[in-house]
Amino acid sequence: MSTKSRSETGRPHRPSPRKAAGRPASIPGGAAGLRVAIYAGMFLRDYDGATRTIFKLIDHLLLEKVEVRVWTFTSRPDRVPGVKVHKVPAIPFSFYPDYKFALPSPEIFGQITEFHPDIIHITVPDAVGLALEGYARMRNIPVVVSYHTNFLSYLDERNIWYLSRPWRPILRRFYGEADSLLVPSEDSASFLAGLGVPGAVVWGRGLEPGAFSPAFRSRELRRRWGAGKRKIILYSGQFAWFKDLEVFAEVYRLFQKEDGMRPLFVLIGRGPLEDKLREWMPGSVLPGYLKGRELSSAYASADLFLYPSTTETFGNAVQEAMASGLPAVVSDRGGCREIVEKTGGGLVARAKDAGSFYQCCRRLLTDENFYRRTRARGLAGIRGRDWESVNRVVMAEYIRLASRNRRRPSSASRSASGRSPGT
Repeated sequence: MSTKSRSETGRPHRPSPRKAAGRPASIPGGAAGLRVAIYAGMFLRDYDGATRTIFKLIDHLLLEKVEVRVWTFTSRPDRVPGVKVHKVPAIPFSFYPDYKFALPSPEIFGQITEFHPDIIHITVPDAVGLALEGYARMRNIPVVVSYHTNFLSYLDERNIWYLSRPWRPILRRFYGEADSLLVPSEDSASFLAGLGVPGAVVWGRGLEPGAFSPAFRSRELRRRWGAGKRKIILYSGQFAWFKDLEVFAEVYRLFQKEDGMRPLFVLIGRGPLEDKLREWMPGSVLPGYLKGRELSSAYASADLFLYPSTTETFGNAVQEAMASGLPAVVSDRGGCREIVEKTGGGLVARAKDAGSFYQCCRRLLTDENFYRRTRARGLAGIRGRDWESVNRVVMAEYIRLASRNRRRPSSASRSASGRSPGT
């Protein structure tokens, strides 16, 4: 990989977007002994796709003998053997208490100074993330920023323009100042390029080998759900406004108007909209938050995956559904579309258009031959997406930046020689 140079504005100049195609070439030596400080924001292993991704990365780093420390705003974070976890002060958001506004404090910088990291990896563009990026610049520590959540789309969804507009230049600077910017999809890379931050590296998402498969289909589970001979349309994810669940509920209502086909709707997850979903969709099944074999069996026991969200940067749940043998119907806006189009394992509907989602679902559920072909394409296209391969992309970036930084004189040696960092 080429080394970035600084433009006249002082911001990193990145090459054109790169992505991991298949299994990357072997990574050169130098990983063992690296120290990586990760600001993870939330730190609960299976809370959502973003947190699961960070835990899978840490698992990989530990296998490579990398020393890792984590900073989080989660009050009761999950623990990883061999990893010290520091909690940062934070204020919960009233509309979604699991998410918090983290606050920088001198203690954080003291802890990082004591750790003496080779890399600081930031996953959240909040006040702590912005402060850590500034700290790293002062200390000449390479910064890796990974883009997990399209916060601007959340604000736009709620029509909070008075926050969205001033936040754009802040995000442009935050992502633009990173020495390496990692994104989960080409769609995310294009979005950030449109924001004025080109040259991101695509760090995809993997699947645990054997965790999701049609083999986990359960007649007993379908019986408990009360499916009978009906088809099952499944959702798995957070019950939150940014998941476009109003569209999901409207698709339910459109099917209820039919005389013949009345699929059973099953929604797996948790969140502030749970009571609303029960109200909007009487007769639907909400089994709660599932993980492990229970989640695998739930996926495989359904027939179709409906995911109308327009805010996804990737769509881990879509991969999991396809690996379980479910064709997926997704929005034409966001990262899920990319998965469906590359694998052929589903259909893409018009964003926010319940009628379009309904027609896509109906076609798959009524055209048996088309359903079988789509299902087979999805199973074939999703095969081989393992975490080891995708996390090698991150490891390569860590090594590249750490090796480059070790060739530079430290800020202390520059001061001793009477030279400032800019001379």
